[in-house]
Amino acid sequence: KNVEVDFFIPKNHRAIQVSYSLADNATKQREVKALLKLSEIYAIDKLEIITWDEEYTIHENRVTIQVVPIWKWLLE
Repeated sequence: KNVEVDFFIPKNHRAIQVSYSLADNATKQREVKALLKLSEIYAIDKLEIITWDEEYTIHENRVTIQVVPIWKWLLE
C-alpha cells in the first residue's frame, strides 16, 4: 500500500501531518485519512496534525489523533 504522510518516524512509532488549518472539512478528512491508513499498516503510538493555531483531539476508528498548534509542538 502507498500512503503519503508528511513525516513518519518508524523508530519512534510517530506520524505527523502538517496543515495550516483543518477548518475546511475536505482538508481535515484528507489529513486524517492518511494517518488512519498508515496506522493500519504500522504500529504507531503517536499520530499528530500540526496546525497554525488549532488544538483538539480526533477519535476515529479506535485511533487518537492529536491536533496541535505549531507553537506548542515546538515547545515539546
